[in-house]
Amino acid sequence: MMTDQLATYRQYAFFIKRLLFYSGLWPVKNKKNSYFYRHLPILAIVSAAILFYGCVRFCRDNLDDVKTFTKGTTPLGSMVVVIIKVLMFFLYQEEIRELHLNLESNFEEIIEKTYCRPVLFGMLNLFKRPAYIFYYLTILTIIMLTFTPFLLIVYEAIMNINPRHYVLPYPATFPWIDGSFGIKYELQYLYEIQVSWFVIFVTSGVDTAYGFYIFQMVGILRVMSLECEKIGKSSDELDIILLHNCIKKQILLLRCRDIIQNVYGPVVLNLIVSSVVVLCGLIFQVLQTEISVGKAVVAIFYGIVKMSQAFMYSWYGSILVTESEAFKRNLYCSKWYQYRNIQLMKSVLLILAQKPIILTACHFFYISMDLFVKILNTSLSYYFLLRTFDETNDKNSVVS
Repeated sequence: MMTDQLATYRQYAFFIKRLLFYSGLWPVKNKKNSYFYRHLPILAIVSAAILFYGCVRFCRDNLDDVKTFTKGTTPLGSMVVVIIKVLMFFLYQEEIRELHLNLESNFEEIIEKTYCRPVLFGMLNLFKRPAYIFYYLTILTIIMLTFTPFLLIVYEAIMNINPRHYVLPYPATFPWIDGSFGIKYELQYLYEIQVSWFVIFVTSGVDTAYGFYIFQMVGILRVMSLECEKIGKSSDELDIILLHNCIKKQILLLRCRDIIQNVYGPVVLNLIVSSVVVLCGLIFQVLQTEISVGKAVVAIFYGIVKMSQAFMYSWYGSILVTESEAFKRNLYCSKWYQYRNIQLMKSVLLILAQKPIILTACHFFYISMDLFVKILNTSLSYYFLLRTFDETNDKNSVVS
């Protein structure tokens, strides 16, 4: 059983590495040997920025039409998130490498202790399964979004429909695209497929890597809680060594928390805004506009992906806080005060004096389940506001 869980963990770790590697964000030791891989994050930023520009033009051209305007807000928010994720991983390459090496080395050290594995892998499926589900949901959504224009062209060709509509995967406006078929359209289509590649692997890679790092931190905390049960069952010297090891691990986890906050803080903050914008726009498109069944399905899947993103970040943050508090509670309940060892009592008090490990988004929001609830409430509030604006515009149109 433990061997199967270890193999599952190895697969999970390799899965995260593969996603980040395909997006150019894996912290490799030596990038000098690969010119292309070294500049892959820059290509991702430039590609997403160009599409962001097209989406801004589309929204600007449709400011008077709320129904059409909301179609451009969906990819607009997504491109901003992709840019921020790549930028943060690119700027904090050394810190991410440090985070990965510190957690990996400590985790591998604990794995060697067979008695720790049940506690260490107890929550593995709670992190692994959502990561896989989110990855496949993202792929399915982007495939539907990317190949819908191609299927439309094929359908119109088979049914001999004229004039034919040469649409693109993303609602964007570019000066060189006039709606006609040609080499410019083909190149634009290939470019947007390339952007979709980065959307898939940057989005799923960065988001699932966040869960993977939290899983490793939670595993270390759970093992620390297990070690606390040994206090008083051996010599005072061993108890002090055990507590000193816990202090070292806690300092390491605090450093890991700081790195995660530096890297993921702007990502989560931007995710909050983009999730509200995207979910509000998707709800409005599905409920207030006349769209085909295919587009409605794509919109629903897109909404599920955005809600999954917000849920994973919030839920993992809550798990980290819960396990951090559980460690302090288990240490406090270990009856350390009965042994009358001053040095041991000082070590325990030093650990208990620390605050729980809480993640924040740029010091504005605590990353917890409350954040997820706020995102959903705000999205619904802005949806009702958009609906009011749309009804007002319709009334003004009828009057005029």
